[in-house]
Amino acid sequence: MKEKIIKFLTENGAGEVGFAKAKENEFGLPYSISFDIPLSLAVVEGITDKPTHTYFHHYRTVNTLIDNLSLRLGLMLQEEGYRFACVPASQSVNGLSGVYSHKYGAVKAGLGVIGKSGLFVSERFGPSVRLGTILTDCEFDTEEVKPVSGCGDCDLCVKACPAMAITGQHWAPDEEREKIIDAKACSDYMKKAFQHIGRGAVCGVCMRVCPKNKR
Repeated sequence: MKEKIIKFLTENGAGEVGFAKAKENEFGLPYSISFDIPLSLAVVEGITDKPTHTYFHHYRTVNTLIDNLSLRLGLMLQEEGYRFACVPASQSVNGLSGVYSHKYGAVKAGLGVIGKSGLFVSERFGPSVRLGTILTDCEFDTEEVKPVSGCGDCDLCVKACPAMAITGQHWAPDEEREKIIDAKACSDYMKKAFQHIGRGAVCGVCMRVCPKNKR
């Protein structure tokens, strides 16, 4: 099943695919499949001190692709006799969190780490990716991953953040998000400053300045 899943996802736009044991979730499904879709660097580089209309459209388009691939993969799993639940590409419940953390799944699957910005940073693509996650009871061989922050002394995202929401602290596994970023300050600023661009749903400034994009 692993080979079949990787083949399906990569042939349909995914850049990287990984597998992990899932943390406790409302569906009671013990495994997670994570994948990323790389964003257009040309679009990302168009972001200045604010997002662009083109970036917002690109963001929504990639989210649609992720939701489509997740559902199609889930139906493939179900056809093989397994249960599945797709985690929405972009959805907030219970405040500023989703039903399951895409970043947690991708890190556990060995696809990358979390940067000082609070963004997932892919080993291959840097932070310019969107993530997809499917939870399932299909059993996979998984490896224990011990991720380490790769930001070093870089603080470009800290200086660039228009909401001043990034603390500059290094991310570490199992620590609270608030150690590195004030998610509410980030969200409030976007809603106030960028209402004319997707009603304040996106920013992308910290993503654009990250040197990991140059790889």
